[in-house]
Amino acid sequence: MRIIAKTFQGLEEVLEQEVGNLGGSKIQRLTRAVAFDGSRFTLYAANLFLRTALRIVVPILETQVCDEEEIYRAVYDIDWPSYFNLSQTFAVFGNTSSSRFTHSKYIALKVKDAIADRFRSEMGSRPNVSTITPDFRIDVHIRHDMMTISLDSSGDSLHMRGYRKSTVPAPLNEVMAAGLLLHSGWNGEIPFYDPMCGSGTLLTEAWLLASGIMPQREDRHFSFKNWKDFDPALYKRVIREYKPIVKIQSPAVIGSDISSKAVEASLANLKIINAIGVEVIKKDFFNSSRPFETGFLMVNPPYDKRLKENDINQFYSKIGDVLKKEYTGWKAGIFSGNEQAIKQIGLKPSRRISLMNGPIPSKFFIFDLYEGNKKS
Repeated sequence: MRIIAKTFQGLEEVLEQEVGNLGGSKIQRLTRAVAFDGSRFTLYAANLFLRTALRIVVPILETQVCDEEEIYRAVYDIDWPSYFNLSQTFAVFGNTSSSRFTHSKYIALKVKDAIADRFRSEMGSRPNVSTITPDFRIDVHIRHDMMTISLDSSGDSLHMRGYRKSTVPAPLNEVMAAGLLLHSGWNGEIPFYDPMCGSGTLLTEAWLLASGIMPQREDRHFSFKNWKDFDPALYKRVIREYKPIVKIQSPAVIGSDISSKAVEASLANLKIINAIGVEVIKKDFFNSSRPFETGFLMVNPPYDKRLKENDINQFYSKIGDVLKKEYTGWKAGIFSGNEQAIKQIGLKPSRRISLMNGPIPSKFFIFDLYEGNKKS
């Protein structure tokens, strides 16, 4: 079957690598997604193990449509009773980037009506709709005049790992955090340090990655568990045969934050995944020394739109000063949605990666903090 893993713009490269490691074939990098061929084994594994995927969907129809009637007829012609039962709830979620079809909610409504009418025609009744926790989720996407109908195998977004019980304002998305780690090349062989750790998302994803622990709980209720062809024995086999790419017994991971509430939130979240050995302390990054002789520092500093421009520029400039003074011999990754401020770091990055953090255009700069210059 053809499978599509959706992600944030800018994470397609690392998601493609993950899909390859998972055993996907005929891999195709798309915008905010990666398409590949796989079996039900691959589908289950993609949901459980892909760290940079937001959703895993299975297209069941791709067709050209010219008007709402053609949308209705194409959807009606799908044998929906073969996919789910009258007793199950369903929901349709629409997305459109077309000058002809401009209202995604209206498109979703037409698709819902077609599905309901198909059930009435064949079975004399229709299943109920539930937009909050549907048993069966259907995605409709129209680009120009091409409509794709897909079955969503994930259910809740895959960034919802289940470990974030405590949080702080503007927390970093779990999928984005995993993507930054994979982009950076950090694999647990050198210590990892986040000096502005917030609720600990980078720390948690770093520990999971280096420890070789899958990002999802095996008891998570994926939507594919509601499908008629769900195979519980195959699902258990997927988990049993999982072989992590990275596995370090006790990766050195440490975080700090100037906020006591952030430290408490990080520790609470790390406790949920039993992240043994991860240290989180209250500390001011600007007035403290490095925690290891060498390592990888990664930080998602405030973009803080509430600060005046000069204040935020000065804040990032101070980050650069500390890196130059205290972190010689380290690697550093700075991720920010304030593109002007990040330039104030005052160091030449070895890599610049453009990403979309939700609706915010962002940059991820990676620095090699040599003593003197790179040549010396």
